Amino acid sequence: MTKPLRCLLCGLAMGAADVVPGVSGGTIAFITGIYDELLNAIKSFNATFFRHLFSGRWKTACAGVPWAFLLPLLLGILTSIFSLARLTLYLLHAWPQALWSFFFGLIVSSILLMLRGQRVSALNAAFFVAGAALAWIVTGAEAGVASHELPRIFAAGFIALCAMILPGISGSFMLVVMGQYAYILSAVVRFDLITLGVFIAGGLCGLMSFSRVLSACFRRFPAVTNAALIGFMAGSLRAVWPWREGSALTPPPSLDAMFLLAVAACACGVALPLLVQRVASWKKA
Repeated sequence: MTKPLRCLLCGLAMGAADVVPGVSGGTIAFITGIYDELLNAIKSFNATFFRHLFSGRWKTACAGVPWAFLLPLLLGILTSIFSLARLTLYLLHAWPQALWSFFFGLIVSSILLMLRGQRVSALNAAFFVAGAALAWIVTGAEAGVASHELPRIFAAGFIALCAMILPGISGSFMLVVMGQYAYILSAVVRFDLITLGVFIAGGLCGLMSFSRVLSACFRRFPAVTNAALIGFMAGSLRAVWPWREGSALTPPPSLDAMFLLAVAACACGVALPLLVQRVASWKKA
């Protein structure tokens, strides 16, 4: 598989995940092995880039940006968000248990794969537990109600896109907590350029600042940062548990056809990362 096609497919998966409250596009990037490359690509939009850009030296500004990675990835994300928003919402309302079960299996399988080769130490275990606890608390927050003035939309974009690149914390879920999810999704469907422009501006500010924090953590403390991010993913399982009453998690109400469909969807979610890793290792051999 060529790199542009792989980036496009990763972008499609990230966009589809970002539409669903509870599933993080950062998780998909982590699963597919492009997370470090994504952080470095975001970091390429630095002070030097903007200095050259605003001084009219566009070619020099763009020379340091990995467009071969970013363009197909962004194309996939935007295509998925604008084309699959209605489909994802339909599945979320028509087959919620099956959809949540698929993501549950996907995250469980990914956690197990990422734990392979991790050095076991008290410090790593502590960061894993801390990450899991924080994600568990955040994903248990109740949905808020908020007004939709442009400064709030900017702040929502800043926070949501910071969360979007953090494995385990869903940007869509943070929009739900801030009371902006339905409004932003309707802006996507209506193609409200003003709302979307302000939201994207806030998101870009969040991405460019938070990506540097994450990158510095990976550079200086790689083991504990990795452990914390895997913990985030483990704690986020609360958000994708298929059965609940309000914010309380419940067991399946009955062992009926819907339960069997949910089990099958979960099995598909578990199998997908294993299949991707098998194909990747086969191509390297």
